[in-house]
Amino acid sequence: MRSGGSTPPPRAASEGPPRGARRAVTLAFLANGLSVASFLVRVPDVRDMLGLREATLGLVLSGLAVGVVLGLLVSGAVAARLGSRRLTFIGAVASVVLLPLTGLAPNPVLLVVLLIAIGIGGSTMDVGMNAQGVGVERAYGRSIMLGFHGAWSVGALLAASIGSAAMGAGVSVGAHLAGISVVLAILMVIAAPNLNVEDRVAAPTGPRFALPRGPLLPLALIAFAAALGEATVSDWSGIHLADELRVEPGQVGWGFVASTAAMTVIRLTGDRIVRRVGAERVVVTGGALATAGYLTVALSDLLPLTLVGFAAVGGGLGVTVPLVFAAAGSRADSPGAGVAAVATVGYFAFVIGPPVVGVVADLVGLRVSFGLVAVVIGALTLRRHPQLAPVRLEGAAERP
Repeated sequence: MRSGGSTPPPRAASEGPPRGARRAVTLAFLANGLSVASFLVRVPDVRDMLGLREATLGLVLSGLAVGVVLGLLVSGAVAARLGSRRLTFIGAVASVVLLPLTGLAPNPVLLVVLLIAIGIGGSTMDVGMNAQGVGVERAYGRSIMLGFHGAWSVGALLAASIGSAAMGAGVSVGAHLAGISVVLAILMVIAAPNLNVEDRVAAPTGPRFALPRGPLLPLALIAFAAALGEATVSDWSGIHLADELRVEPGQVGWGFVASTAAMTVIRLTGDRIVRRVGAERVVVTGGALATAGYLTVALSDLLPLTLVGFAAVGGGLGVTVPLVFAAAGSRADSPGAGVAAVATVGYFAFVIGPPVVGVVADLVGLRVSFGLVAVVIGALTLRRHPQLAPVRLEGAAERP
């Protein structure tokens, strides 16, 4: 929580105007979305390459989530000292180097090790770029965080579309991810000069590892629900379409595409809605939509209706994490530490989600897993969330 307001809010350095910083943060989000989704859309191919059962696949994928949580713990501890700009670059370099190697892993053990390392790098970049986004949003004096996450969704949508096309054309996972890695490097080189929000704290106080307390804890639980919903779509939508609906290979990624497309639309347009009706109402409405979406997927045998359900999940949850991160970052002396504290609990869903969904799917079917996810989302989002109320910042000037 904010400790008396003694630390000034992060600001963009004079050498980079806010609009330049906004474009740079947008590119960082785009690169991060492209990186994460490019691997996830090839999960069915990875499963077949290594001959994994659903329960085993869930355990393997949890390596990515373990790395994410480890990265969040470390990032939260060092965010105030290093600053979010350095965290963004450290995570980006790790993604560029490690992503192609996941397509070459010869066995599940090595793949788990790689996924842990990628998770650490990805969450480090996640904390850094979100904290940069909080600083730019403060400079603008109005809600623009959804737009940044909209860029992430654009990257994920591009990744899903490219990945689906690569699967249909028989392109190997390794070759596909190597090409994506080159694109990531180019995007970050372009963004580098204007990633200049300065948010280092000279003498940070508090715990070494960031954990949510006070008003940050309810925010973390909302983030947990949203992360569980997003992780389930990412990891299991392709398996559901392939095994339950028996779609063609080129259609396996359509569930992820539908979810990501809806998420992209709401994030690119949602800042206006937030300014009109408030973050709390937007999050509750989104939770209801996502709950209904998962119930639709669980009950439907028709591909079009199933895709509508996945789209409802993406559109409903697309607003949640950006608004929670913006609220958390505005309530901490170090925005990076605030984001990391909430994300540490929220992203724990990526650790327990894949194996739990996989075990339940093995026992009683994937449809039941989707129903249970719907229950969790509804329980944690369909209530009042006063912690999402904006923190007014002195001296914030509104810019177009």
